[in-house]
Amino acid sequence: MYRTKKTLVGLLTWGRSYFSKSKFLYPGAQPLKKQIESNRPVIIIGSGYGAAVAALRLCEAGKKVLILEMGINWKESGIPYSGLLKPARSAAWLKKRTIAPFMNIFPLKPFTGALDKLNFKHIDVWVGRGVGGGSIVNGGMAVIPKENYFKEVFPHLDAEKFYSFYFPLISKELKVNVIDEQFIKDCPYYKFTRVGETEAHKAGFKTVRVPNVYDFKYMEREYKNEVPRSALNTEVIYGNNHGKNSLDKTYLQKALATGNLEILDLHCVDTITRNEDKSYSLDVRQIDTSGKTLANKIFSCQKLLLGAGTMGTLKLLLSSQAANNFALDCTVGKNWGNNGNIMTGRNWVRPLSGGTGALQSTIPVGGVDNWDDSEHSFFTEIAPLPMGVDVATALYLLINRVDKKGSVSYDKAQNRLALDWNESHTLKMKANANYFVRKMNRANGGTRSHLLFKNGFGANICYHPLGGCVLGESTNLYGKLKEHDNLYVIDGSLIPGTIGVNPFMTITAIAEYCIENLIEQGEFG
Repeated sequence: MYRTKKTLVGLLTWGRSYFSKSKFLYPGAQPLKKQIESNRPVIIIGSGYGAAVAALRLCEAGKKVLILEMGINWKESGIPYSGLLKPARSAAWLKKRTIAPFMNIFPLKPFTGALDKLNFKHIDVWVGRGVGGGSIVNGGMAVIPKENYFKEVFPHLDAEKFYSFYFPLISKELKVNVIDEQFIKDCPYYKFTRVGETEAHKAGFKTVRVPNVYDFKYMEREYKNEVPRSALNTEVIYGNNHGKNSLDKTYLQKALATGNLEILDLHCVDTITRNEDKSYSLDVRQIDTSGKTLANKIFSCQKLLLGAGTMGTLKLLLSSQAANNFALDCTVGKNWGNNGNIMTGRNWVRPLSGGTGALQSTIPVGGVDNWDDSEHSFFTEIAPLPMGVDVATALYLLINRVDKKGSVSYDKAQNRLALDWNESHTLKMKANANYFVRKMNRANGGTRSHLLFKNGFGANICYHPLGGCVLGESTNLYGKLKEHDNLYVIDGSLIPGTIGVNPFMTITAIAEYCIENLIEQGEFG
């Protein structure tokens, strides 16, 4: 009896000791003490397009830079990305089920995956998680906006320099290339593109070939089974194991090679405090891959750059304002938009084309350019739907003007962003999608795809959140946040809600322009 009692006491003592020292907290346990990190000269929050550009150019200028990224460093982790039909750890950020735009029938064990979805009342926003940000989960479409629309969106910028210098520069840095036309004609994985373009022409629409950051020479080799398959193995929105030149293989790789960049993954920044000497302190949680907190830390820096993506940057700014009266200009949160995103699809009743193909590459290379139509102005991505069987369905992502902008605020009680956005903001987008589908069906046969979207239209789908911290409004002309001397915004929140095409080329070019001018002006010493 005595021995049993002694054993139980020993186990309880060991248990308390273990749990108090581990990442777990039992009821009544003391919270983890905050670890004070050394002061850093430059911290960048996030590792997407703008953040990666800033990191490279500052490192090249000899500055020591720290990136804090809430997601995993997938390249260093050794964890493979998963395909659409066999979702695994990369499929979703701490969810119990997949979160793709449709067909979410796959259960998951919660893990800090590459894709996340932010749910609002009238819209869902998908974002990338991990070192490389959105470059990990996007389709890689490297589209440069129409110059006249760029001038309309950014009237104060030198458009000529962007089109003669910045866009060519980033095309080289991002390794943009174009698929071979003969390969499209011969490859069964691009039947969906051939059918989409043929039927668009029949309906009187103009199509365009779209460049991409996916290495098409690699794709030709994977088609021949000379290298492991990725785009031809349903890999894309959960990450590509091969072929795609995401930021960890371009800008970030070059920045790391300078020896001036440090990246800490699984570090979530919660709030920002401005100190009396105009430096900044960051409240940071280091987490494990199940989302549990391992450590609470305080980082400080002289210069802070926000590259956490539109939604991440806005949450940091607005939550910091709510928590500790962080100074913000009244324009922060305004001029937010979904880049005119709306999805739709078409089912063939009598598929004279023979369907869209059971085999489909995940990398889109074709688009419908209807931007110059004053009544129905849009750009449409001819998107893949790699289901493993021929569903005889064409999928499209339309990108429209955003005539009615929304706004973002912070709900302190729920610790989340609140979005002023409803069906009135997407009425014109839906009208354009309806015009496009009806014209395609009249010319080719078919019906709206009710199976994929309610009433055939996915107006609640947003892949391209933009705005809320607009260049020249919430910031100066180079991304320096108003009310602050040492804080800069360097991501999609600088673009006022719309750019007319897939936005990462514009985000990258704007970042190059901003960081170049900030360095030249001596902002970083």
